[in-house]
Amino acid sequence: MRKIVAYIAISLDGKIADSDFGVEWLDQVPNPEHTDYGYADFFAGIETTIMGNSTYRQVLGFGQPFPYASKTNYVLTRDRSQEKDENVTFIYEDPVAAIGQIKAQPGNNIWLIGGGQVNSLCLESGLLDELIVFVMPVVVGKGVSLFSDERHMRLLELKETKSYQSGVVELRYTVSSQLAPES
Repeated sequence: MRKIVAYIAISLDGKIADSDFGVEWLDQVPNPEHTDYGYADFFAGIETTIMGNSTYRQVLGFGQPFPYASKTNYVLTRDRSQEKDENVTFIYEDPVAAIGQIKAQPGNNIWLIGGGQVNSLCLESGLLDELIVFVMPVVVGKGVSLFSDERHMRLLELKETKSYQSGVVELRYTVSSQLAPES
């Protein structure tokens, strides 16, 4: 079975986007070495992406060709008025079952691009296997959290840490199948 991996940048205060769903703040983080933080290797190792509709809309708003066209892409949405798109398949109903079916297919890993609601859905349903989180040296304030509306705590196992000259810290976790004990 394939793994679902969240590869994502967050601010020090745990935001993946600002209050306008923007990620322009990522461009403010100094990167004098032009480090790609392992993105090229990660991207080469996946063949499928899953994202929420807000994330999809934001990617389209970058004004470039769809960056994941070489992959099989799924967008979770309740909006049935979505225009057909040659680059994505829209999932309207029962996202947990649909993601489970995608995960059970043969192939390489699946990139969980986000956003917070989709991240929470995959974490809570036990579908998320690994998190690769890049903590950026910036505080965003109000914005979209990495996880939203979690109902159950999950235990994570730290596999690796790495720090970069830019002040970015990479954290790699596997997701435990166990729920954290409630207090």
